Amino acid sequence: MITPAQLEALFDLRDADDSDYVIRAVDVRKIYRTGEVETHALRGATLDIHRGEYLSIMGPSGSGKTTFFNAIGGLSKPTTGKVYIDQVDIAQLDPYELAWLRCRKVGYIFQAFNLIQVMSCLENVTLPMAFAGMSGEDARDKGMEILSLVGLAERALHKPAEMSGGQQQRVAIARALANSPSIILADEPTANLDLHTGEEIIDLFDRLKAELGVTIVTATHDLKMLKKSDRIVWIEDGLIARVSTPDALDIRVEEIH
Repeated sequence: MITPAQLEALFDLRDADDSDYVIRAVDVRKIYRTGEVETHALRGATLDIHRGEYLSIMGPSGSGKTTFFNAIGGLSKPTTGKVYIDQVDIAQLDPYELAWLRCRKVGYIFQAFNLIQVMSCLENVTLPMAFAGMSGEDARDKGMEILSLVGLAERALHKPAEMSGGQQQRVAIARALANSPSIILADEPTANLDLHTGEEIIDLFDRLKAELGVTIVTATHDLKMLKKSDRIVWIEDGLIARVSTPDALDIRVEEIH
């Protein structure tokens, strides 16, 4: 079995000539089969995502947006096509290697927060560190440092039920940062938040990108988040329909629902 050190070396390609791309999706297709019925969720999506970019993905229901989001994050494998993270074809990774990738290289933030209710804020944040082999005082110190970064150090011992929705989302962001990933994938991160709290989360993403240099990829319908993005990708009928910048936004209501 490949060792963690060997896996780290496999992905440590940032000094390569084309290392500007942290994720590359090439002709990604995904077919779901139910009996004899085939559903083509992705029909050949191709996209390069730059290191340190703030990218938003949007598209109407059934467009393939979530399928593409899951494919580039290593949560599902395409039927055909390639997804590269740091130039490694993740379809070629075995389950152990893929689990290592998800633990170390990518931080996930879910719409429903997915916090463990019986654990404190700090315990939720340090749990991924335990999976990565860090525990004890080192994990606690790093957890507190990350909680300070997201403005929640004083709530470290509180459980999710004792926190507001915005605070829980901040815990989810802190947990995603636990193992210092190079990529953050956020699925509708402001969907369950009020307007003011949603703006705070968007500003936090913007600050994390600037201060930590992480690549942030969101699936979102939030116009405020789109305007903070470096690029916006529209997916329609399983294809990348167009890529835009915030300055060129021209969004119709039917495109965001």
